[in-house]
Order: sequence, then C-alpha cells, then structure tokens
Amino acid sequence: MDSDSTIEAKHEYAGYSARTRMILMLACAIVGITGMIYSYRALSQEQASKQNGAMSNVSTTTTPSAETAMIDPATVSWTISGALSETCTCAVPCTCNFGQGPSPHSYCYPFYSYDIRQGSYGTNVKLDGLRFGAADTERERTIFIDERADERQRAALRIIAMRVIEHTNAQEAEAKARELAPKIRYTAIKQEYDDRHNRLEVEGIGMFAADYIFGIDDSQPLTVRNNTTWRIRDAIKAKTSVYRITNGRDQFETKATNSNQGDFEYTDKTDFGAPAKWNGSACMSTNHAKGK
Repeated sequence: MDSDSTIEAKHEYAGYSARTRMILMLACAIVGITGMIYSYRALSQEQASKQNGAMSNVSTTTTPSAETAMIDPATVSWTISGALSETCTCAVPCTCNFGQGPSPHSYCYPFYSYDIRQGSYGTNVKLDGLRFGAADTERERTIFIDERADERQRAALRIIAMRVIEHTNAQEAEAKARELAPKIRYTAIKQEYDDRHNRLEVEGIGMFAADYIFGIDDSQPLTVRNNTTWRIRDAIKAKTSVYRITNGRDQFETKATNSNQGDFEYTDKTDFGAPAKWNGSACMSTNHAKGK
C-alpha cells in the first residue's frame, strides 16, 4: 500500500465514531482468538492421531505380555482326548506292561507322545491338534511340548503334563510346572498312526517307527486291554523297525522293540497316581502306574 492510500485509510478510520472503532477492535480480537482455538484443536487432533498409531503399531509387534499368557489355576477343569504313540527298549511284548520288570535289559527307556485331537483347559484355552510327551532315558526325563502352541496353550500343557507324566495332584501341579519349566523343550513333534503303523519324530530328541503285530488271520492287530503301565483302554502291540534317541549325552539306536498305540481320554478328575520320579533304571511298571 502506498503512502497516499495509507493516509486515506487512517483518515477514513479516524472518521469513525468511538463506538464504531470499539466494535471493529472487538471483531478483530474475536477473529484472532477463533483462529488460535482452531489451530490448537487441529494440532491436538494430529498429536492424538500419531499417538494412537504408535500404540497400534506396538500392540501388533510385541510378544504376548505376562498378563495375556496367564491362565486359570491348575485346579480348573480340563479335558483332552486323542492317541498315545509309545515305544521303549524292551522286547515285544514289554513285560513292564504286564506288571513285571523290564526285559531283556535291566532298564526300560520309553519315548512317547500324546496327540490331542480335542482338548480344552478352562473355558478359553483350546488344545485341539497339539501334542506333548517325554523321553525317559538313562540320565533324565525330557518333557517336550508342541512348538506350535501359543503362550497360553503352553502354560496349560505344562500343567497337564505335570498331571499325566509326573503324576502330581491338581494342588501341586502348578508349582511343579514352574519348577520344571526351564527344562521343558518346545519343539516340532510329528506323530503319525493309521491301521497298520505308527511313527513319532521329535526334533532334537529322537524318533521311532513301528509296524502293528497282526493276528493269525491278519484281520486286526493284537491288543492288550487294561495294561499295567499306560492309561489307555486298548493298547495295540507293535514292533519297531527303528528306535533312535539323540538327546544330548543320551544317544542310542535299536530296533525290534515294543511299541504301544492306543486312544486316551483324560480330565482333571483322572487319577494318575502318586508323583512319579524317573530313576533312569526301572521301567514304568505296575507300581509306577498305580503311584506306589
């Protein structure tokens, strides 16, 4: 604006009455405050949007927290049903399954897995399709759990393993699970079975493959009902073509040993007997199975 225009504007403004000048000043002030408020709100919304986006990113990339991995106490109701695949170092049939000591050796080293076809822990932890088991070898018992299980499923399977494998009662299962948690292996478990064969392969621990033993007419496999070792109603008898353990310092390979295949159905009310401690020399005999 040139000097003449500025002088003209000043004269024009000066010609207004005091009341008019006051109204113009108030209007300008209101416009300025309104603009400041609008800018503040826009800035606040932008910052909030950035924070929400950051929180969203964090929630999708972090690992499950301790809270999300928490499950109900060990005394909660649970149920699992499926199939047990097992072998050991005894000859066929394993004399441990008939209430006797191991044969032909002075030891029996079983290797087994429970395939859960249907299962749940409490009201919100599904266990369908997962597996767990153990290898009882010379130096120790190695409990393994399916690597596909999420944190909540792993916590549930640890407690169930304490009941099924360690024979702890419901009140002590949670404490026992915490005690053994650092030693439990989470690994790939491949368990297969059909009407003539069974096979188990656990990464980093071992594998076996077996053929069912059929009767004289070759129509159905031999079965033992209500054996003294494994809590399965009918145990199909099989003979291994290979049984190999590659678990740390415990390593061996054998064949023509006993194998069992059978369906199980357990709940939190199942009596698994008294706590069982693996001593590295005796098999899971009748006393072990009955918790004595």
